[in-house]
Amino acid sequence: MRSSKPPIAVDTSALIKWFRVEKEREWALRLRTWAEEGKIKLVFSVLLLSECARGLKKAGWENKEISEALDMLDMIVNLCGIELIPVDRLVAKTAQTLVIEHDIYSADAIHAVTAILTSSSYFVSSDEHHVKKSLKEQMESKGVKVLKLTELKNVEEQFQ
Repeated sequence: MRSSKPPIAVDTSALIKWFRVEKEREWALRLRTWAEEGKIKLVFSVLLLSECARGLKKAGWENKEISEALDMLDMIVNLCGIELIPVDRLVAKTAQTLVIEHDIYSADAIHAVTAILTSSSYFVSSDEHHVKKSLKEQMESKGVKVLKLTELKNVEEQFQ
C-alpha cells in the first residue's frame, strides 16, 4: 500500500546542499526537515551516494570530512526511511532513452528515471539539465512535477 506522504525524488545537486553552504541551501535543509518530521517520503537513486562523495571531493573537502558527511548521510537515510532505488536494468535502459532524447548526462537521466519509476509527486533538482523544457514536459506527462529547490515554496503548504 502506498504511503500517504508525498514521495519526492531528489538529485545530487539538491542533496549536496545539506552539507555545503551554497545558494538555495535553506530549501535543501527544509526538504530534509520535512523528511525527518515524516511529512514527506524522500526517494534517491543509490547513485546519489557516490555522487555526493564526488561533489564534496570536488569542493576541496578533506577525506576525513567527506567520510563524516557520508556517515551522517547514512544516518539520515536510515532515520528518515529514505528509499534508495538501485540502478537496475530497467532504470539503465529507461535512462538511455532520456540521454538520447534530451541530450543529458547519464547520471542526470538516472535521477530523472528514478523519479518517474517510483511515481514520485515531485522531482527536486538544482541542475539546469533537469529543467530543460523537453525533459520537464516528459516528466510532467508521467505525473512528476519538476521543481528547482526555490520552487518548493510553491508547494510548501502541503508539508506543514
